[in-house]
Amino acid sequence: MIDKIRDFFKDTKVSKKSWYAYRARVEALPDDYRFVMEQIQKYLFNVAMDAQSVTVLQSILELFEEGLSEGRAVLEVTGDDVAGFARDVMTAIQAQTWAGKMGQQLNDRVAKHFDK
Repeated sequence: MIDKIRDFFKDTKVSKKSWYAYRARVEALPDDYRFVMEQIQKYLFNVAMDAQSVTVLQSILELFEEGLSEGRAVLEVTGDDVAGFARDVMTAIQAQTWAGKMGQQLNDRVAKHFDK
C-alpha cells in the first residue's frame, strides 16, 4: 500500500501538502467515522487510483464532517452499502471532469442515433 501511495504522488499532480491536510482531518474524526473513511480510502486506492482519488476522498470527508456536525452516525451518511456510496461519489466527481463530459457526449450521440 505504501508503494502504491508513493507512486500515486509521483504520477499525479497531487501535492503532499494537500494529502497531509486531508490526513490530519481524517485523524480528527471520531473512531467510527475515521475507521469507515480509512476503509473507503483503501477501497478507492485499490479500484480507482488516479488523479481524482484525493478529490473523491476530500469530498467524502466533507460529507462525513457535515454528517458529524448534524449528529448523524457514519452509516446514516453512507448507508449500509459503503462501497456503493464511495462509487457513487466517485462517479459524480468523474462526471464533472473532461473525460466524464466526453463520455456523456458519446452516450448522447449514440442515443440520438438510435432515437432514444
